[in-house]
Amino acid sequence: YYYIKIFKNYVLGGGALCMELLTKQGWSSAYSIESVIMQINATLVKGKARVQFGANKNQYNLARAQQSYKSLVQIHEKNGWYTPPKEDG
Repeated sequence: YYYIKIFKNYVLGGGALCMELLTKQGWSSAYSIESVIMQINATLVKGKARVQFGANKNQYNLARAQQSYKSLVQIHEKNGWYTPPKEDG
């Protein structure tokens, strides 16, 4: 048994994904599950995410994930979100 941790740009240490789409401000009920999955996939590819096999699964839990998400939202509420140019994909 092993634990998989995905990390790189756009993924915080606690596991939060840095995507405005996944916040209250960025969410729309018009999104389909397919479009959300495609956006998450594109974000992970853009950030060159990699899987770290054998990561310590005990260091991750719901409370840490929620704190990671809260911190992410607070940072972006204060500083705004970066929207890359269209040519960046």
